[in-house]
Amino acid sequence: MLPFLKKILNQPDNTTIIPGAVFVDVRSKNEFASGHLAGALNIPLEQVESQAEKLKSYPQVVVYCRSGNRSAHAKKLLTSSGLGQIVDGGSLSDAKSLAEKAGIHVGELIKEALPAVSPEVAALKDENTLKVLIPTDFSVQADFSYLLVRNLEEHLSVDIHFLHVLDFPDTVTIDGNGNVETCGEIDIDYVKGQKRIAEAKLNQLKVLYGDAVSIHLQFGKITDTIIEFAESNHYDLIVMGTKGVWGVKEKIASTEAQMVARRSNVPLLSLMCDRSDLIIKDILFVHDFMEDDHTHIPLMHTFSKYFDASYHMLYIHNDQTVDREKVQENIRKHAVAHNLKKYQGHVVVATDIEAGVNEFLKSQDADLVFVGTHGKGGFFHKSGAESLIKHLFKPIISFHFNTN
Repeated sequence: MLPFLKKILNQPDNTTIIPGAVFVDVRSKNEFASGHLAGALNIPLEQVESQAEKLKSYPQVVVYCRSGNRSAHAKKLLTSSGLGQIVDGGSLSDAKSLAEKAGIHVGELIKEALPAVSPEVAALKDENTLKVLIPTDFSVQADFSYLLVRNLEEHLSVDIHFLHVLDFPDTVTIDGNGNVETCGEIDIDYVKGQKRIAEAKLNQLKVLYGDAVSIHLQFGKITDTIIEFAESNHYDLIVMGTKGVWGVKEKIASTEAQMVARRSNVPLLSLMCDRSDLIIKDILFVHDFMEDDHTHIPLMHTFSKYFDASYHMLYIHNDQTVDREKVQENIRKHAVAHNLKKYQGHVVVATDIEAGVNEFLKSQDADLVFVGTHGKGGFFHKSGAESLIKHLFKPIISFHFNTN
């Protein structure tokens, strides 16, 4: 991880590790396999609550992840499940330090064999460049977005663009030459000062990440400007970090990513934490397979082709009498239509999309989630994807699909 990120991420608990403590890595199984502490258990965050009873047999549980975001949430979940001795170990390196201070020799990180990529897929070279837009407010969430996109670059050709939007009213404009105009209600010197600060920060991104990245500065309402810029410049994907929203705050606030997901015709990849060690092998595709769907999803083809990933096609419904054979047949047709070679069909009965996804993830891990939404009512209304963006720590690609 970049050194400057570590200074501003969640700090681990400053707690003494007692004899018999168990270290629990709450990353996905493929992230865990990429490098973990010797002797650590792997319980993905989405399965932590269901494993709480088993963990009660240990005198102390130390949870950790890549950067400390998921471990902090895991501690909350285990504490609410009645466990008392829970330590937030923070990042992988922080947890290693805690273990060594306690006299526990963990040595080098253990790396396990990952699912083999077929020779045919390994030999593929992507024919097209994925044009990616990263809206940035210069926060750590934007840095997480960049690190994830760089991870994708191991398999794809990626053209990375950063966009910063200065939130000014329509009366303040900037032309193609960078000249600022205002109607006089807002001090033009103040606007120019904010513009200089933003330009300096954008230029610093090129220093950090290299001249290969492109930078853009726009004026306007943040959500509107992001969407208009992405659509008018024909981006393939928007990538945004989000802090998530829970509790009372959830009732009064939406994240910027939620609002972009609601309105953008360009697919959105949202994430809550550092995913720089993400390895994409299992993709969860949440979809209404009972609809007459005519949407072409280029990103699904791309990920299937270049990542050699398996798709878990999930249909969620609240009707116990749903015709499962019909659903499975529709899943098969959908897979054929979208040229998905490796897939499994699943049906979960739940009250809503979020509950169904959480129930599914208790038994089957996933590295990435695709979810399509439409403007109709029911489960697959846009609010379903927004709920996942608010609460699910998995990277999520949301898109709009069309039905007759």
